[in-house]
Amino acid sequence: KLHAKYSEIQEKEVKFTEYMTEDAEYLFTAFGCSSRICEAAVDMLRAEGIKAGLLRPVTLFPFPYKEISRLASQVKSIMSIELNFGQMVEDVRLGAENKCPVGFYGRQGGNIYTPEEVAEEFRKFNNIK
Repeated sequence: KLHAKYSEIQEKEVKFTEYMTEDAEYLFTAFGCSSRICEAAVDMLRAEGIKAGLLRPVTLFPFPYKEISRLASQVKSIMSIELNFGQMVEDVRLGAENKCPVGFYGRQGGNIYTPEEVAEEFRKFNNIK
């Protein structure tokens, strides 16, 4: 009975937003205030000609595994950007299903990163100068 309940929740209650993912070659995943920082990083990278996009989970349970999987088929890599110890990156890896590399950049203790720092970590992870 519980399995049926959770299956229904996973089908009907997943909430997320996408930002510039239609033609994205690289993807960020982020939630909360990190997602706003990533939007700015996406804009910066797009201005440089790098087709980045963002998937922002609104619900972490149920997690948007299907959407991550769909986008992982389209992009060269995914970076999970988090203001924690990486609690979401494992879910991103599960959703990506080994279709592309998944990286992590995070900070703890209230140390917020800037869009420039996120873009720089993205460049390092993807070997883009």
